[in-house]
Amino acid sequence: MTRLRNKYFSMHPIGDDKGSLFSHITLSKKQCILAVIFASITGVIMSLCDAIDTHGYFNFNHALGHTILLICILTAFFVSLALIGPLIASEKKNSCTRTTEKLSIKNIFSYALIIFICWLPWLVALYPANFLGDTLISIGWFTGLIDGKPNMLSDHNPIFTVLLFGGMAQLGKIIHNAGLVFFAFVLVQAAVSAVIFAISAEFIYSRGNVKVLYRNILIAFYALCPLFPVWSTFLAKDTLFAPAFLLWFIYFIAALRSDGTIFSSTTQTVLFTLLTIYACLVKKLGTYILIPSIIAALAFFVLRYKKKHSKDDLKETRYLRNLTISTCISLLILLVLLPKIVLPLCGVKPSEHYEMLSVQLQQTARYFSDHPDDITPYEYQAIDKLLDCTDLATRWQWFLSDPVKYRIKEPTDAYGDWKKAYIAEGLRHPYSYFQTYVALESGFGKSDSTIAVQLDSSFMKDYDSSSIPGAYTSTGWSVKSGQVADNIYHRIETMPIIHLLFLAPVYTLIIPMMYVYSLFAGKRKKLALFILAIPLLLTEAGLWISPISIWVLGSRYLLPLLYIGPLLLTEALLSFSNVTNQEVEPSDSSQSDPRLRPSHQ
Repeated sequence: MTRLRNKYFSMHPIGDDKGSLFSHITLSKKQCILAVIFASITGVIMSLCDAIDTHGYFNFNHALGHTILLICILTAFFVSLALIGPLIASEKKNSCTRTTEKLSIKNIFSYALIIFICWLPWLVALYPANFLGDTLISIGWFTGLIDGKPNMLSDHNPIFTVLLFGGMAQLGKIIHNAGLVFFAFVLVQAAVSAVIFAISAEFIYSRGNVKVLYRNILIAFYALCPLFPVWSTFLAKDTLFAPAFLLWFIYFIAALRSDGTIFSSTTQTVLFTLLTIYACLVKKLGTYILIPSIIAALAFFVLRYKKKHSKDDLKETRYLRNLTISTCISLLILLVLLPKIVLPLCGVKPSEHYEMLSVQLQQTARYFSDHPDDITPYEYQAIDKLLDCTDLATRWQWFLSDPVKYRIKEPTDAYGDWKKAYIAEGLRHPYSYFQTYVALESGFGKSDSTIAVQLDSSFMKDYDSSSIPGAYTSTGWSVKSGQVADNIYHRIETMPIIHLLFLAPVYTLIIPMMYVYSLFAGKRKKLALFILAIPLLLTEAGLWISPISIWVLGSRYLLPLLYIGPLLLTEALLSFSNVTNQEVEPSDSSQSDPRLRPSHQ
């Protein structure tokens, strides 16, 4: 039965058995109110995305009822955190001591083997690999030919991926079997991803406050959800970044849990530095996510250290010094050495400025379509100089900004006048700009939007493959196996309840918002948990300014959130657990934090 006790709703099973499974489940008024608030925010965002019709315009028919229903459902989800959190927490007497144990290499590779074996049929069925247009462009820059025309090396895509994919293509050309080379890389990429997912599961369990059953559910999710093996078949910067980001995120959590003392180990610091640099090399957005997060964490560690020591007792600590050096090295390589020295010396063309302005350029194009009679001669001239107004209105597509921005020829001095026109038009018709933005990003928030995958390589016929004939499309037996995989995938995707795991807003909105909700409504009130939200919020900020949000081209942008989703949800659930983390008190010794270091036993 349910009883109202002061400000708490204490839920006990019939008989009020204090030792029962539900004996520690409580809901405060504050938690309920916050659940409604965060559910309302999430529900309104999803409703706005749902209101976008097939032409990219708002259609608010039945929007009020739809929004109320969404808010009610989401409120139940948020409240469920307080109900489920205590159930996944381990209350064994030895659970607290597990927080100081090393991660078990035996467990990690056992889980990784299970995951990889479950993935293997998908990997083989989709032989040799899946590609995105950016991948072929990268190969074209490496070979110097795009669509049969000479092209110079460019940093439009990260130069690391240009060299990687281009080198594989050239190797395949040499051995006269590019498909085999690509497939070999797919196997390596999948194996590495499986190991990182296994580390994630073992890391969650090693905290000492989740039950074995919960860990096994995580492993089953990683192993059986086809999203992960299918995306592992893609050769793309996004599939290189996502698993690296998950491993970096695990390091980041371990660092926050130890107040930074994990970096007392030079080995751990070097590994973290290399991981940071690698993640930023394969995806430029990583620089704007990882580096600010590390700087914030470093400031947090310094404040924590000063709080625990008097001014007379302050002394140099190894972990702070190591992390400072690591941050400086990353900044020097990523922001100075590569872009300012190495790439110019190698004759690599810098990335276009318009890549950062996808949303704004799209808003200008929509304005030309919606308000052609409200454009001043000065505005027309300023926009025409940058975007070519002759067919700008017809080039506008509500779901994709590429047709608009790819007409720009850089370098150009036209951005200044265009920005003035952009601001003036936005002030006159802000609704047009808002509608354009929501339409462009709606694929991330629509309540029925699924994470898109590509299991049929037929679309690759639209791309030039003259440099490596037949390398990008399935042939022979793999055509049939791909069709079988496609049928199985869509049957799994449409299964009741299971279908929820394939919905984009679960990972782009619901789980991230659950974590933010747990910061304010959970039982753990620590600044470290707010620091952990920084890379999450920066990832979200990068996601919601994407040039496309639908199809495979859009779904690739949410992969980092998909990969860290289970870990993030676990953090949110444990915030409502009655079993608190028993952290090892940070010290000034040079010993590294053992909680992330693998065991060699």
